[in-house]
Amino acid sequence: MTFRELLTSASRRLQDASTPYLDALVLLSHASGMKKERLLADLPLQADEITAVLFEGFIQRRLAGEPVSYIRNRKEFWGLDFYVDSRVLVPRPDTEVLVEEALRLIAGNPSIRRIHDSCTGSGCIAVALKTEYPDLDISISDISAEALEVADFNARSLTGKALPASLSDLLSSVQGSFDLITCNPPYVEHDYVEHLKENNWPEPALALDGGESGFDLIPRLITEALDSLNENGYLIIEASPALVPLVAETMGEFNYTDVVQVTDLAGKARIARGKKGPCRQE
Repeated sequence: MTFRELLTSASRRLQDASTPYLDALVLLSHASGMKKERLLADLPLQADEITAVLFEGFIQRRLAGEPVSYIRNRKEFWGLDFYVDSRVLVPRPDTEVLVEEALRLIAGNPSIRRIHDSCTGSGCIAVALKTEYPDLDISISDISAEALEVADFNARSLTGKALPASLSDLLSSVQGSFDLITCNPPYVEHDYVEHLKENNWPEPALALDGGESGFDLIPRLITEALDSLNENGYLIIEASPALVPLVAETMGEFNYTDVVQVTDLAGKARIARGKKGPCRQE
């Protein structure tokens, strides 16, 4: 079969996917070892047997619901190729909004030298920041030891060195004080996570489940950050558009100052940011 015939057939079989043609194209590129541009130019050519067999295996996995990123063990984020598998969430483009806000703060505040990324997952936030500012002291933590293994691999592969890491439920076991804390915590409602599990959703439920309302972990993160932030230190939290206003409101209730909400490219609230304010009066 030609590359075109393989691509056309696979696209039809993947018609229930949101992007059947793109999924098929990316997987055929991966199977053949050719860049997409070269593959498109060679569509009339015959595919070799090894490529056809590999491609069929990838399509079977995609039909079973496995994300393209897991099949390829690769996801681009911030212009970097991160290793990903079922131990971690696949990095989303929306999370680049958090990276952008962190970089804006760093550029405008030379006092920001020590950064911690909680719920690091694949390490995409911390590694992206480290590649932009190699001299900054950046550490990571996660409740999942398996996720920390993936984050460590990405840090070593993409920055050339490991990042200090802690196994921690939010910030409870993280030592030290920081000028900036970033976090993309679990914020999906528990019932919906259970629905995803029933439908064989492949990403780890632990990284998704934010409790009954999706907001269960965030108030604790906000309070724990007060003990981990230096004076005038910043906290940036990603959440769903429905929850971001509540995140910002809760920051204000705990005396964070300069609280703002930042929207993503679709104009939806994606992160809340606040600065550690005066000590709370008991």
